[in-house]
Amino acid sequence: MNQQQKSKIELFFGGFSERYRTASEYFAEVTFDFVSGRKTYSGKILRIEDGFEYRFSGKRNAADLPQALQFLLDDLLKYDSAIVRYKERGLTTELHADGRNVKIVKREEANEVVSVPSAKGEYQIDLRKASKLMTALGYCDKDGKLRNDMIRKYNQTNHILELISDLFEGKNDITVVDCACGKSYLSFVLNYYLWEEKRIRAHFVGIDISPKVIEASKKIAQELGYTNMEFICEDLRTYESDFHPDVVVSLHACDTATDMALGYALRHHAESIVCVPCCHKELLKQYKIESFEPLTKHGVFRARLNDLITDGLRSMKLESEGYEVRCVEFCSPIDTPKNLLISAKKVAKENRSVKEQYYDLLSQWKVRPSMEYYSAIPTDLE
Repeated sequence: MNQQQKSKIELFFGGFSERYRTASEYFAEVTFDFVSGRKTYSGKILRIEDGFEYRFSGKRNAADLPQALQFLLDDLLKYDSAIVRYKERGLTTELHADGRNVKIVKREEANEVVSVPSAKGEYQIDLRKASKLMTALGYCDKDGKLRNDMIRKYNQTNHILELISDLFEGKNDITVVDCACGKSYLSFVLNYYLWEEKRIRAHFVGIDISPKVIEASKKIAQELGYTNMEFICEDLRTYESDFHPDVVVSLHACDTATDMALGYALRHHAESIVCVPCCHKELLKQYKIESFEPLTKHGVFRARLNDLITDGLRSMKLESEGYEVRCVEFCSPIDTPKNLLISAKKVAKENRSVKEQYYDLLSQWKVRPSMEYYSAIPTDLE
């Protein structure tokens, strides 16, 4: 190839290097095919612990990607034509070069799966593209087909993403913290959605007190190649991060673990919060509303009112701290009775009128939610 082609290729390789600099956590590898006459010669560039490894006619180590690409360019110019593939999670950018032209082609990752019988309208997570993720999480079988017993969960997951997608508009390079993460299903799906559907860079941190679920999440992240995720075994009641969480999520954290998650979000001034509460026990024996006693003498009614009071106070607390709050049912109660989605976005320093109403209710009902304690823990603990 001539000098003019070399200049064009160098320009595109510069683009690869810049892409790696700004989104290195999504890099997979560089592969290439050189053609001379009727013969094709293949090689690749891999990321290793202390830099990069260039594999073609042997192995050479490079300190960084630009140096590895320079090795590639030196060899490429000796051949009639070449295809170079810069591979990221969910996207491959191909450079096609020969003696006449140099061009870029982008290809999204896609794996064929069967159609979803219940699919109606557009889905946030396309099974054709996300079969590797959905298989790892158990939504799909080993052949990439959606399992019948997971159709409802798949629909619920897509609806949650639809309801919270506006929280990420105009954002990039964000930190998402999953509190009481468990097996981190929401974080894995959100990780896929933000990068492979929206091209939003995000770093994920999962926190849970159980070593077992932390190890399970680490294993799935490794299997998927999600290097932008880390998982920490810590107690949410006292955990203090040395970074700012842009978004805090909590899915089905049991009882006061939801308050721990919301408390963490408040004391670290998270910009957005996504929460699906689970069981409610704490206030059941606390609250006392004399005018309601004739209605709550039956335990089932008292428990139902407790659920309403607990999540209502959580929402008021967030509003009082300057969040715009939305509370919706994200699926039918037939699918799960724990179907409340609370999403919140910081819009002001505080809301004094709501704060007064909130503390008046705490006094009237003689309750002290754990969220009060967990949101007040100072962030400068030693």
